[in-house]
Parts: sequence; structure tokens; C-alpha cells
Amino acid sequence: MLQPYLIGLLMSKGIPMLWQGEEFAENYFLPDFGMGRVSLLRPMRWDFFYDESGRPIVSLIRRLLRIRRRRDHIRQGTYFFFNDWDRYQQFGVLLFARYAATQYTLVAINFSDTGRTVPFWFPMGGDYVEELHGGALDLRNVLSFRRVDLDIPSHYGRIWTLM
Repeated sequence: MLQPYLIGLLMSKGIPMLWQGEEFAENYFLPDFGMGRVSLLRPMRWDFFYDESGRPIVSLIRRLLRIRRRRDHIRQGTYFFFNDWDRYQQFGVLLFARYAATQYTLVAINFSDTGRTVPFWFPMGGDYVEELHGGALDLRNVLSFRRVDLDIPSHYGRIWTLM
């Protein structure tokens, strides 16, 4: 269930910060005061990289970092949050765009227990590639400002980039 948070963190505005195994939900005890806050050893348990639940997380993080590295507008472009309670937030869905000039990426994240289909109107027409899994999830011949229904699986997300 960490996937939507990782997608949001690594596709959002600013420098993504993962600290001390947060991507694996490491949760060490931290004393309220004293030297234990700074000198307590909290090593990363590297075996999480290779266990049944760790491999998909590492794979997702690597894909997200690859997307971020390839797309300048995700690292440096403008950020726009689609704040529409009735269409998105009430269903546990978060949509935001990253863009610069003719580059456009829509990030759709579903934090709920149920897969959701939500409407969206892309501001730029063309072919959109779904960056995480592609193939059948790609959107072809999208017309600008025409409704497209987006399917977003539970506890996951989709990233569509204009090609």
C-alpha cells in the first residue's frame, strides 16, 4: 500500500526525499530527547530489497526515477493540482499535472481500496503513453478538452505523458 505515496513523492514538485528505508516503511523507535535521537544506529535492512514484498517496491522506485530522469518537465516544470472534490478527492483519487511548453504529464493516484474510473479533459491533444506499464494503457488520438475516462487501480496510480 506504499505505492501511491511513492508515486506522489517521486512525481511531485521539488526534490524527492527518501530517508533510511522509508520506501520499505521502516519504522524505527526514536527517543523523544537525548543522544539517542542522533546516535542510535538505525541500519537499513537490505534483505527487504529481495523479499516478496520488497522486489515490487524496488522495481516501482526504479521506474519512477527513470521517468523523472528522462522528463525535464517533471523535474523542473510547472505543477498543477486538480482540486475537484466531487470528481476526484471524495473517491480517494489525486490528479496533478507536470508540464512545460509542449511537454505534459498527468499523474493520477488512487489511495482507496477500490479501483476508480474518473473523467478527465487533457489540455493538449495527441498520443499519451502510460509510463509505468504502457501498452494497452496508452491513450491514442486524444482530443484536447474532450472527456477521457481514466481507470486507476486501487492503491496505485498511472502516469500518462504526451508523446
